[in-house]
Amino acid sequence: MSSDSHFLKERLAEAARYALMRRLLPAIRHNLAGSLQPIGMMAGMLERRIKSAAPDMAQLGKNTQALTTLSREAVATSLNLMAWLGPRDNALVALNGAVEESLGLMSTELSFRGFSVVNQTAEVSAELPKGILRSVFTASLIALTDSVEEAASVVVSAAGEAGDTRLKIAIEPGGMAELASMGSRMPTYRILQWADVQALADAEGVHLDYAPDFVQLDYCTAATVLTR
Repeated sequence: MSSDSHFLKERLAEAARYALMRRLLPAIRHNLAGSLQPIGMMAGMLERRIKSAAPDMAQLGKNTQALTTLSREAVATSLNLMAWLGPRDNALVALNGAVEESLGLMSTELSFRGFSVVNQTAEVSAELPKGILRSVFTASLIALTDSVEEAASVVVSAAGEAGDTRLKIAIEPGGMAELASMGSRMPTYRILQWADVQALADAEGVHLDYAPDFVQLDYCTAATVLTR
């Protein structure tokens, strides 16, 4: 690969990461707000009890402990969500847990658009680099569902052996038609094109196959990964 070609591929991957980040921002903001809401509710209740005529100090102590716990959980959630925007590393992570996290991040938008999600990776014990699951997999999920205008079921599955893992997202009949009437995707940024996903796949050493109703990611540990 010539230096010019390598540079172009890196720039295409960088542009695709930006497009993915813009699409993920509303979901990240929504999840951040969700983690902070219980703190506000607990703080409001604590303030009312403190202002009461005869505060129950024992109960206030318990409430304070609960508020501390909620605050720590919110900090952990916030740091994890911010890592989507600026990954600190590309360590190996459990495929099933990372897929569940990605689907959870996108769950609100997908459900509002009438998609039901079937995750069949729970029993898969493979590990993949975090970059693949947070970029290529999530971008594939968005690009595939962006191209579907009706309610449908999104089925995620995985297979393979050590060092050679296949991750598939398929569109099947089903979904929640009553929610699909609420509108199309959230008007946050442009749709993700398969060219964006391909650029991310090239950067992470993933072979990509896609059609209107599925996308498959094949990863081999011997694959070449572009340096970021």
